[in-house]
Amino acid sequence: MQGKIFTISNMLSLSRIALMIPAAYFLTADIRFHREIALLIILVAVVTDALDGYVARLRNEISDFGKIIDPLADKISIGIVVVLLTLFGDIPIWFTALVLLRDLIIFFAGLYVRSKTGVILPSMMSGKVAVSILALTLVFPVLNYPSLDWLYEIFQGISLVLLGFSFSVYAKRFFETIQNYTR
Repeated sequence: MQGKIFTISNMLSLSRIALMIPAAYFLTADIRFHREIALLIILVAVVTDALDGYVARLRNEISDFGKIIDPLADKISIGIVVVLLTLFGDIPIWFTALVLLRDLIIFFAGLYVRSKTGVILPSMMSGKVAVSILALTLVFPVLNYPSLDWLYEIFQGISLVLLGFSFSVYAKRFFETIQNYTR
């Protein structure tokens, strides 16, 4: 299944990117319940993230393209949401900078590994957990209900710890992979 691109699992990953268009629209729209509508669309995107890997394993659709598009869809989706929330002043710029910097480093490290070894490294469970908690964290600023600010602060702290931990796991795998191929 290495060469297949147009599989159900890959289409689920690609749909996550496409869903960011209406999500961004509703985040920026000046209509009633625009944040709630945006959140529903984002939650559908989160469901596609849970389904794409499951479907890929169930239908034996695991492919190199899928190993690339799934985490890339996560990075693009999260990136769009955190940048918009930062522009609206709903989350601090330092938080967005950390999220984007982590994702960029992991993405470009993966490209480097691919260019040096030919290996496409798949997502890791620590990264999937961190991104899931980050998505849950972003629910609070998307809704922008001041009564939930304290909950956002707690989840933001948990997200930072998990993002840092997953980054260290990815970094360890990066260095081990490079080291194994340079021997």
